[in-house]
Amino acid sequence: MNQQNVLVQRHGSVTVLTLHRPERLNAWNNELMFELRDAVERCNSDPAVSAIVFTGAGRAYCSGADIGGWAEQIASGRGAQASATAGEDNWLAFLRRMPKPTIAAVNGVAIGVGVTHILPMDIRIASENARFGFAFVKMALVPELGSSYLLPQIVGLGRAQDWCLTARMVEPPEALLSGLVSEVLSPERLLDRAIELGEMIAQHAPAAITRVKRVLAMNATDSDIQSVMLRENAQNAAARQEPDHAEAVRAFVEKRKPNFRR
Repeated sequence: MNQQNVLVQRHGSVTVLTLHRPERLNAWNNELMFELRDAVERCNSDPAVSAIVFTGAGRAYCSGADIGGWAEQIASGRGAQASATAGEDNWLAFLRRMPKPTIAAVNGVAIGVGVTHILPMDIRIASENARFGFAFVKMALVPELGSSYLLPQIVGLGRAQDWCLTARMVEPPEALLSGLVSEVLSPERLLDRAIELGEMIAQHAPAAITRVKRVLAMNATDSDIQSVMLRENAQNAAARQEPDHAEAVRAFVEKRKPNFRR
């Protein structure tokens, strides 16, 4: 696929995907999403890539859906069409089945789909210039991409109700306090820190990283602790039969860095 809306750059074992429609504040449309999916799939098929960082070009991360396209659809009499983010093979399902860790480095405003598409990512950090808006009610719509499920999980139901019903902008200190992001950094430090986190992940066995992602995704909302432990035990039983576990134990005893399979 010819990438026009997404820039792909390698930094060691970390790949940075930059939403690149700066003239539209990186507004989300189907073309951008398809390019992003293609880039994510290629990263996941490349054994040299350990983590994927998402950021935005210019002063925004993603200003939300490209509403100009909706206006054209409505003016034509067709009515606004559902995004390709909907449906069975939606962005949430797609991202969750990808094994490699994802890191959102939010450099500016992230509104609507511009923030909901980062909720399933594994790590979210933000610049001091970032601002977040769950502004669906302003368009007489409801939160999408599974955000009505994920957002209350991440920040609590009370905050999710506040943010989605008022559609007010959330500043970085509140995003940090709520757990929406885990760090707030200066604009100059943001991307370096995201790559640094990706390199930290790269030190560990890829199969173990995939297993950790899997059990967290499956167990986070399961109230049956017995089921949770059975899944953990099953994953660890399989992991103990693989060379990575033996290598980790040997490296610990020999006081050296492990040499994991890639």
